[in-house]
Amino acid sequence: MITVKTHITFKDFLMFNVKNSLTRILIFPLLALAFFVIKHFMEESDERDLLGSASMWFLVVFVFIVIRSYFRLKNAFYSNKKIQETISYTFTDEIVLNKGETFEGEFGWNTVYRVKEKKEWFLIYQSAHIMNMVPKKDFTKDQISELRNIIKNNHVKAKLRND
Repeated sequence: MITVKTHITFKDFLMFNVKNSLTRILIFPLLALAFFVIKHFMEESDERDLLGSASMWFLVVFVFIVIRSYFRLKNAFYSNKKIQETISYTFTDEIVLNKGETFEGEFGWNTVYRVKEKKEWFLIYQSAHIMNMVPKKDFTKDQISELRNIIKNNHVKAKLRND
């Protein structure tokens, strides 16, 4: 049995989302850079002006997406009071018990859709779109190893790290 107390701050939530959407967001500045480089090597023409305009539009769209994403994440975090609470997770061979300041719940490992282990998080999916975000910063190394073993022993579909 493992018991861990966790607390997710807005900074934790923001960094998690930035790291997990970075590849999708980076397409706009990369396209802008590619158009800018191509434009630099072209002779003076209408196409060169068009590439310059396209580069600027990709950068404007990128800035808009970053600002919009920040405010959407801020709204998502602050509108969900449960995610802001200190949450205690107890992992046993059969169940996961999660207890916050205003709620308490439990679920069996046999109902878990899948588990993804990231460098800084355990993501325990209840369905394809609903998950418990458990920060690894609150675990000891031994607890991380023990949780990995519990997940493996319960034959949960999982993508676990080897470190």
